[in-house]
Amino acid sequence: MLRRRADVLLALLLAVPSVVQAVVWPIAAMPVSVLIALCSTLPIAWRRTHPIVATLIGTAVWFIPTDGYIVTGYIAAFILYYSLAAHVEDVEPVAAVTAFGVAVSITGSWINGEVAGEYFGAVSAVLLPAVAGRVVRRQRAQTSLLRKLTGELERERERTAELAVAEERARIARELHDVVAHALSVIAIQSDGADAALDAEPERARRPLRVIRRSAEEALGEMRRLVGVLRDQDEGESLQPQPGLAQLPGLVERARAAGMPVTLHVEGQPRHVPAGLDLSAFRIVQEALTNVHKHAHGSPATVRVVWERRELSLQVRDGGSAEKRPANGDGHGLVGMRERVRLHGGELHAGRLPGGGFEVRAVLPL
Repeated sequence: MLRRRADVLLALLLAVPSVVQAVVWPIAAMPVSVLIALCSTLPIAWRRTHPIVATLIGTAVWFIPTDGYIVTGYIAAFILYYSLAAHVEDVEPVAAVTAFGVAVSITGSWINGEVAGEYFGAVSAVLLPAVAGRVVRRQRAQTSLLRKLTGELERERERTAELAVAEERARIARELHDVVAHALSVIAIQSDGADAALDAEPERARRPLRVIRRSAEEALGEMRRLVGVLRDQDEGESLQPQPGLAQLPGLVERARAAGMPVTLHVEGQPRHVPAGLDLSAFRIVQEALTNVHKHAHGSPATVRVVWERRELSLQVRDGGSAEKRPANGDGHGLVGMRERVRLHGGELHAGRLPGGGFEVRAVLPL
């Protein structure tokens, strides 16, 4: 609607001075002069909605013999032929109308007995805007295609990220299942021991009961985190015990054996943490070292584990080039780390370092 009004306004802005010229300095009989002024300019109001008809009407008046020309006539012709080429999709009608315009401009110049220079001006008023309009249309089409492709790539990136999150959640669910199953097994075994000791030595039953209570609390905590996390039932269960922070030295040694110079620093006093958090902390460090090997192979890396009273801080930093890594921390491996940290209510920061290199820092509340 806005464009329609703009076209009507443009047509009136050109028509008014044209009619004034036709009345004050007529180029033919006054009625004919006014008709030429109106037919040359008013079709601009339909230059987007009916560009072919508007251009043909604006061109047909060139057959009328005159003693001069409308001052705004060249402007109107330029707008009409530009709009024809820019807003009509098929090239055949554009070429046909443009050829008609060239023929009419040459014929009109011949009828009016114009000099050779006027022939060139008349033809240029048709060809130049038509070529310009076609170029602009092609550019718009390319821009629209690029915008569409960009949208598709963005949606594909979102789908990939969603699949990565779903895959990581399924993996977390399997691991948490193993943790909870282990806790329930401990409860069952300790219950048998407590039951056997209750009659003969009641005092000896206290220790297994305490183990039962602690294991039950941890299992309940892990089950709460497990709610809402989908699990892929098609994959088989791993029978290997799940790793934890106690296995970090072995992880670092394996990385060194693979040619990666890694240094491990542990600060504070390590203490018992729930099995799910212990597993997640190990996986975060493991995934961070995998990224170091992938993107900065050969560069030294540092793993820092800081035990504080209320939180556990994990930091993996390397000095390699970070140019090929995502600056905002949206890589596939980082998606999994972020999901693990979110599961335990923590925070994850990943990104390039000002002086070069890359850092992954996770804070897990205890």
